[in-house]
Amino acid sequence: MPSPILPAECFRKILNLLDNSALYNCLFLNRYYCRVVIPIIWQNPFVKQIATFTSCSLINTILSCFDEDEILSLIPSSINLNTQPPLFAYVEFIKKINHDCLVEHVRTSIESSNGNGSYLDCEVQKLANAIYNRIFRKNTAFQEFEANVTQKNYVDLPKFSVFTNYEPGIRRLRSLTIFNLDLISSDRKRQNTSKFLDMVPKSCDSIVNLELWIKSIKSIFVKKYLDIIKSQPLKRIFLYIDSPERITYNLELEFRSETLKELILDSVDFKQISLSFIPKLKHLERLEFLYCKGFNNCVVLSNSKLYLKKFKLWYCEVGDLIEEIIYYLCNESLLKLTLSNATTKAVQIVKESCPNINYFCIRFYARTFSDSIIPFICDLTLLNVLNIGSNFGIDMVSLVKNFGNYLIYIECLFFDFNIDLQSFIYFTNNCKANLKYWIITLENNSSSKEYLLQVCKFQNIHNSLKTIGIKKYGDGWMKEELEIIDILKNQGINIVTPDELNYLFC
Repeated sequence: MPSPILPAECFRKILNLLDNSALYNCLFLNRYYCRVVIPIIWQNPFVKQIATFTSCSLINTILSCFDEDEILSLIPSSINLNTQPPLFAYVEFIKKINHDCLVEHVRTSIESSNGNGSYLDCEVQKLANAIYNRIFRKNTAFQEFEANVTQKNYVDLPKFSVFTNYEPGIRRLRSLTIFNLDLISSDRKRQNTSKFLDMVPKSCDSIVNLELWIKSIKSIFVKKYLDIIKSQPLKRIFLYIDSPERITYNLELEFRSETLKELILDSVDFKQISLSFIPKLKHLERLEFLYCKGFNNCVVLSNSKLYLKKFKLWYCEVGDLIEEIIYYLCNESLLKLTLSNATTKAVQIVKESCPNINYFCIRFYARTFSDSIIPFICDLTLLNVLNIGSNFGIDMVSLVKNFGNYLIYIECLFFDFNIDLQSFIYFTNNCKANLKYWIITLENNSSSKEYLLQVCKFQNIHNSLKTIGIKKYGDGWMKEELEIIDILKNQGINIVTPDELNYLFC
């Protein structure tokens, strides 16, 4: 098979879109594919363990990249050392390290080598340190690091010198994730991790993405996190704070007023932290509040001059303040809006203040919405994608019928709730929108055949559908249902799983 005509860089970008399963198949096409695919597969090798064989194979391959001195440094060791020369310099392709996963692969490999399922912490630490040292000795690709605690027995990072002995080390680090490090109770087990966080502000100057999961605001690590926030040109910050301490604190986010474009706040209590920093983030384009509370003092947002493109307010305790929040933060720059619940007045504000919105996702978690909310949603003339959902048990019959009456402009529709057949029939018979992409969720006790027939009728009238995703519970398709699906396919409609359309609706 001849080499592709496309330039190598274009070809790599295309292959980067494939999952690992497809990439592994590409390895066996020819030498050219193999040379291109191996660096892609090895960008992030330390993923969650699936099987003992996977861990052993991964660690053995890395050990094959060790030189003689590195192998000697591991003796004595219970693990079987691989002395077979590697086909590629695999570790030089690694862009991302998840510390917890790396340690778990090492631990599993040692357990397998011992044959009795046992291991010593010192053995795990020694081999993990050696792997870090080998990765950074010649690696120029490294960009992402996750220091996390999900295992019961945390293994410390290697000494910080491992990250800086060789160029570029962590100097080009662009993404840093810190997950629950405050759960480490032993000073001995977190000594090198603590030093690592101390040195990041001094050794790095290119971190643009920071994710922090904080369980205690009194943790010794919090000041170190704030130093990273103040020192790095961050463009995206994700903060999860679920601290039992009832104290006030400052996130120092105003230091990122010139760089920050995306901010996601999860489980934050704004009784403990003021919202006053938000109006200062003048370059912010995406803002998300997830499961947050304590929005009592929204007046600080009244001077906001933000020009958000994406805003999400998801299962937050806002009460009647939702209208104020939308009024202060949303304007003509907004393109994408996600709400877990909304009043009619709130959606009216969206219609009046956000004329350019093209994506709207709304979830109803209580039967508090009024049917009067539907016309305001349907009057968003540039709206292209509509994602409607509800919590289990909410009667959505009148909502579906009203969308049938008013919906005109959108092309992508997701009904993320069980639709009863009668309201679905009403919707398909009355809807004026020329839908192109559509996801429906079938009611558990209804025949899929009747729903599919209604889709056929809709297509006969509109001739607009390109792809439909069907969320169906229970057994697979019956013969008569497959016959209708074939009719839809013959009309040029792709029938897919809802997951295959997620890119449109997320």
